[in-house]
Formats: sequence, C-alpha cells, structure tokens
Amino acid sequence: MNFITVKLNALIFIFSFFLFVLLFSYSSYKFIINDSLELEKKQNLNNVNTIVNSMNHNLEHITKITNDYSKWDDTYAFMIDGNKDYINENFREGTNTLELLDASFIIYLNKKNKVLFSKYQEKVLEKNNKDFEKILTNKFSMLNSTSTIIKYNSLFMYIVKAEVLKSDFTGSVQGWIYSGKVITNKNINHISTVFKSIKLSEYLFSKENYEISLSLLKNIKFNAQLFDKELINTIAFYDVFNHSVFSIITKSDRELINNSEKTIFILDSFTAFFLFIITLIIYKSQKVLINYNKLLEIKVNRRTHQLSKSLRKLQTSNKKLYTLANIDTLTKICNRRSYFNKSEKLLTQAIKENKTFYVLMIDIDHFKKVNDTYGHAIGDKVLIEFCMIINTVISDEVFARIGGEEFCITFFNTEEEKINTISENIRKACEQASIKINDKKIKFTISLGLSSRAEYTNIDDILCVCDELLYKAKDGGRNRLVRSSPHSN
Repeated sequence: MNFITVKLNALIFIFSFFLFVLLFSYSSYKFIINDSLELEKKQNLNNVNTIVNSMNHNLEHITKITNDYSKWDDTYAFMIDGNKDYINENFREGTNTLELLDASFIIYLNKKNKVLFSKYQEKVLEKNNKDFEKILTNKFSMLNSTSTIIKYNSLFMYIVKAEVLKSDFTGSVQGWIYSGKVITNKNINHISTVFKSIKLSEYLFSKENYEISLSLLKNIKFNAQLFDKELINTIAFYDVFNHSVFSIITKSDRELINNSEKTIFILDSFTAFFLFIITLIIYKSQKVLINYNKLLEIKVNRRTHQLSKSLRKLQTSNKKLYTLANIDTLTKICNRRSYFNKSEKLLTQAIKENKTFYVLMIDIDHFKKVNDTYGHAIGDKVLIEFCMIINTVISDEVFARIGGEEFCITFFNTEEEKINTISENIRKACEQASIKINDKKIKFTISLGLSSRAEYTNIDDILCVCDELLYKAKDGGRNRLVRSSPHSN
C-alpha cells in the first residue's frame, strides 16, 4: 500500500467519521425531541383537561344546588303564595346564602316569567338587574332547564335554569330558578398552577386542534401553538346554542423540550468521542482484513466459476435426458412413455371432476407400402409432414407417437361435437396434403378411431377400444373416422 493510498484512506476515514457523527446527532435529536414533543403534547392535553373538567365541575356544583332549591317543597309553596317567610329564612341580610352556595346571583320567576325575587353578589349585575333578568328570560325562554355559560356585557358566567317542582318531582311547573356564578381571572387561576399564566379572553381561533365534550360543557375546542420557548393554548367555550362565549388563554414554558436539547448535546458529545475510538479501531482492523478478503475473493470466484460451468453442463445433460425420455426423436412430439404419463393424469382428473375425456387414435393408411416403394427416408418425411398437419389443427391437447405410424391425441374437458370437427379437419387436411419428391407427389390418407372414457378407469382399456375402432375404419375402406357408441362421460 503506497503513500497516496494511505492518505486517501485516511481522508475517507475522517469524512466517514464526521458524516456518521452528524447522522447520529441528527437521528438522536429527532428521536428524543419527537418523544419529548409527544410527551409534551400529552402533558399539555392533561393540563387543559384539568381546566375544563374543573370548570365543568363548577357548573355541576351550581346545577346541583339549583336543582336542590327548585325541587324543594318550601320553594314550590313560595312560588304559589309568595310567602315572605321563605325569603326571610333563606336570604335575609346576614345569612350569606349566596356566599355559602358559591353563587353570584339567584333569581326566582313564576310560571308567567315574572320575577318574584332576586339576589346578587356582583354589584354590576345588581345595578343592571332588570336588564340582566330580561336578557336571561328571553335567551332561555324556549328551554325548561339548562346548564351552560353566557356573556353579559363584559362578564362571563355559569348559568343554570331549573324547573320548580315538588320534592318528589310531582305537581305542575310553578316557575323557574336561575342561578349562576361570574367567571373571573382569579377563579380560573386557582384551577391550575401548572401554567405560567392563565386568563380569560374574547379571542377565537380559526382552526382547532382538539375537541372536548363533557357532561355539561359539551362543546369545547382548543388550539395549541408551539413556539421556541413557550406553549400557548387557546381554549374556546361554547354555550348550549353552540355560540362562542369566551376563551381561556394559557401560557407555559417548554421546559421538557429545553431540557431534552441539553441532554442531547451531552449525549452527542460523549457518543462522538466513543464512536471516534470505535471507528479508529475498526479502520485499523479493516486494513488487515482487506488483503485477506482479496485473497479469499479470488478463491471464491474461481470456485464459483467452476461450479457454474458444472451446473450448466448438468442442466444441458438433464435437458437431453428429458428429451430422450419424453420426446420422439423423429417427429419432435411426445413419445409413448410421455403420452401415458400425461394421459393417465388427465384421466384421473376427469374421473374425479366428472369432466369429458376422449382418445383419438390415428394410423397412416398403407404406410408400409410407402416405405417399401420410396424407402424409409421418404416414409420419415411423411411422418414429419403428418405431425406438422396435426399441430396446425389442435391446440394444447396431448399428441404423441405411440408406434411406427400410430399416433394418439387426448382431449380433456372438450365437447364431443368439437372433437368430431377436429378429427374430420385432420382427416381432410391429410387427404389434401402431398409431399413432393423430385418430380413426384406422394399423397396419403389416415384412418381414425375415437373413444370416450365411458366406464374405463385406465388408459390401456381406452386405447384397446380405440384400436378396435381404428381397425373397423381400415376394414371399412380406410380414410375415415369411426366413433364409439355414445357413452356417459
């Protein structure tokens, strides 16, 4: 190995090392970051679910309290007779009922939608109570009960409407109770502490990533936006009429991704050093193995060439053996052995599948006279010409020479009428053919015997029948087809 080769190999080694390290760094980065990203998405989804489930729980709490009051016999009586003792016992000054119920307001309406009583914690609502109550009754007049969210002026709130019935849910509806709670930034900040910031907003996004449906808040959509250092969620809430009401916007640091990037840097640095040592060792070992492999390759190629040559000879010999065993040397069609093998299989299949099976035996008329008159060379030409004629008429049938001038054709799953037509076409083609020898033309005819399989189960029995039919054709004047009597096939 000269100096130039060594230098070239060294450059290849350095390039390969840096390429490998680069690919490893990229792969590890993609693998770890992708895993971290999926984990971050799942964690973020869980955090979002915590918020929406807490809000749904708050609405469920208000719904339960409202249903308790609306299905109370004292409330039912109050809606009928307007007894002021009910109000005095439950909502007089100093009772702090709304604070205990964790509600911002409660409104009693009789069945004519007239306000019998209302109480507010929120000064803004209390100041505009007439307008607020009118909006509520108009908005939910078509609903007997509901639990949803609304926006009033700049306030967002939970709203519950419940029918007033007896405690056993009997009696006619005597009115409704509305209750609710104002949703503030302070409220939602208590829900989850995992976010860096969380606030209410009227902002709506154009396309959501996820949809959430809970027991009461059935239509919640949210969009998660990933930035380099920050993750921002916009959670949109819709009311019972599927109208957008408000959004909650959360922000959080992408600590998981940031920590993963630091981990990747440390891992890649350590791996690069480790790979450098390993690659160097492998490079040194390769130099030793290269020469050995070259010698081994030469030996393998030499041996492979010898085996290929032997295999080709074997394949050629096998082809010759197959031809000798199955093909008639003169006519190049199937010989007697091949015919019996193929026809026995077709006969078995015909019996098993109840298909038709016919054998046509053919003998060249006065063939011995042709040999005696013109010689065996001319007789061979007649045999070859005869086979060429047959091959132009038949397609994929088994055609074989089973004796000197005797031939057989096996028809499998072919209609008898078609076989008769083919047989006649063969007879006529031979009758019309002529072989030109110098200035003479030799003509020949054939006799044919056709038999179905009938009740026979082996090919020898069928051939015996064909042979008898063939000799009937000879005795009948030759150049004709004799068929067996009709049998079930």
